[in-house]
Amino acid sequence: MSNVSHADVVAVPAGDHATSNRFRRLALTGCIATLAAVVVTTSAAALARSLGVELEVSGGETIPVSGIAVVTGFFSAVGVVIAAAFLRWSAR
Repeated sequence: MSNVSHADVVAVPAGDHATSNRFRRLALTGCIATLAAVVVTTSAAALARSLGVELEVSGGETIPVSGIAVVTGFFSAVGVVIAAAFLRWSAR
């Protein structure tokens, strides 16, 4: 006889677990890609600025390097959210 208690066993439908794992992988990959994109674009903007390239909008106002990082991070995160929505809808 075994001493296993079956009261702790919870049945989870196979589709929910698989979708959950796919969502976690997507979220992790998206976060890593977002971080990499922010680092690369910020580094490129800082390098360009140090070489004398002016980052300006049409009105002559200078774009700060931190502004480039924020915009890159925001739109990358929006892309991850859209990908997560597609993953959810495609599973149905």
